[in-house]
Amino acid sequence: MSIGSSLSLSKDCPTDVDTNLTVFDLRAADLSKSQYSVAGLTLPAKRILTISHETTKDNVLRHLVRIDDTVIDSLLVPATMSIYMVIVRPPSAAVTNALLIENVNRCVDFFVETANANVTKILNQEV
Repeated sequence: MSIGSSLSLSKDCPTDVDTNLTVFDLRAADLSKSQYSVAGLTLPAKRILTISHETTKDNVLRHLVRIDDTVIDSLLVPATMSIYMVIVRPPSAAVTNALLIENVNRCVDFFVETANANVTKILNQEV
């Protein structure tokens, strides 16, 4: 089941006003995966959002949210960058939705803290 037929996502930090929205339209969906893309980009440029779910043989649930963005350089050569988050849920009653949501919020907070300063540090290979 898909989350929705379209998703409007901002490229700005969540503390900014969401005026730079990109609309991802649902392109394909089945029981374990939905794929969205942005219409109107000149090929080979493309922007794809994938949401998928997997159960491993030891009943660990893996939930993936991924954005792949293909851009074109000045020589017209495409390059694809990706960012994704995987939520891993072991088969334990101690791991609740509330605890997982708290940790997702911590990750989001880390990334957007002080206008994306931590993302810049990561991209600059600081540890």
